[in-house]
Amino acid sequence: MQWQKSRVQWLKEGDANTKFFHGIMKSRKRRNSIGSFVVDGRLVEEVSEVRQLVFNHFSNHYRRTRNNHVDISGLCFKSLSVEEGAELTKPFLLEEIKKAIWDCDSFKSPGPDGVNLGFFKDFWEVLKIDLLNFFSEFHRQGILSKGLNSTFIALIPKVDNPQRVADFRPIALVNSVYKLLSKVLTNRLRSVIASVVSQNQSAFIQGRQILDGILVANEVVDDAKRNRKELLMFKVDFEKAYDSVDWEYLDEVMKKMNFPILWRRWIMECVSTASASVLVNGCPTDEFCFQRGLRHWTLYPLFYSCWRQNGYIL
Repeated sequence: MQWQKSRVQWLKEGDANTKFFHGIMKSRKRRNSIGSFVVDGRLVEEVSEVRQLVFNHFSNHYRRTRNNHVDISGLCFKSLSVEEGAELTKPFLLEEIKKAIWDCDSFKSPGPDGVNLGFFKDFWEVLKIDLLNFFSEFHRQGILSKGLNSTFIALIPKVDNPQRVADFRPIALVNSVYKLLSKVLTNRLRSVIASVVSQNQSAFIQGRQILDGILVANEVVDDAKRNRKELLMFKVDFEKAYDSVDWEYLDEVMKKMNFPILWRRWIMECVSTASASVLVNGCPTDEFCFQRGLRHWTLYPLFYSCWRQNGYIL
C-alpha cells in the first residue's frame, strides 16, 4: 500500500516544481556523488586525489594497446554493392536531418554544449539552414572542428556504496550537433548493414531480435540431445566490448566490406577526434583524447557488429 501511494505521488508531483521533486533530485545527487575510493587498501578522500584517480583510470583505459591483429587479407567478407555505397555517401538532405532530430528524445541529458535535441526542434526554422551548411561542409571536407566531438563521461553507481572506479557505469554525454551527425549516419548505415553482417548476428540489426540467437541456441541443443549428436558450444562475454575496438582494424574491416573511401574517412574522423572529460561530482576533470573504442551512441552498435563479423568468418 505504501509503495502504491509513493507511485501515485510520483505521478502527481514527480515532474512538477514541488518539494517532493527537489527532494528526489537531492537524493539522486547524494547517491551519485563520489566521496572516496579505496586503492590498495588505502582510503583516498582528498578531492584532488579522487579526481586524478578517475582521470588516470579513464585516460589509461582508452589508451591504445599494441595487439597483434588477425590477418584478414585472405578472408572473404560480404560486401556492399556500388549502389549501396553511393547511398551512403550521397549529399545530405534537409529532410533526413529533420527526421533524425524528430526521431530523438528531446530531453536526453546534454553534453558539453549544454544543449539537447529539443532545442533544435523548438528552433528548427531558425537553425535548419545552418545545420544543412554544417552537413554540406562535412560532406565536402570530412573534418570536424575542434571541440565539436567533446564528451562528458558521467559516472552512475552500479552498486551501493561504491569503493572503486570500476563500481561506476560510465555514460557518454556528447555534443548535440555531433549526436545529430551520428544519428544521420546511423540511418544511412542501417539501410545497408544487413548486406554485410551475417544472419547469425541478431543484435542491432533492424528486423532482427537479440533473443533470436538464444532461441536458435536452444533449438540446436535440443536437436543434439534428441539425435544424440556431439556438440560443442562457446559462451563468450566480451568485457568492455565497445571500449576494446581498434580503429585501424575497424577501417580494415570496412575496406574488406567495400565501404566507400569517403564513408570510411567520415567514420575515422568521428572516432579519432573524440575527447572526453569525466564528471566528478558535477565538475569535469582535465580532458583526454580517445585512442581506441567506440562511445555508446547510435552509430557505434552497428559498427561493432561489422567489427565482430570477422569472428563469425573465422
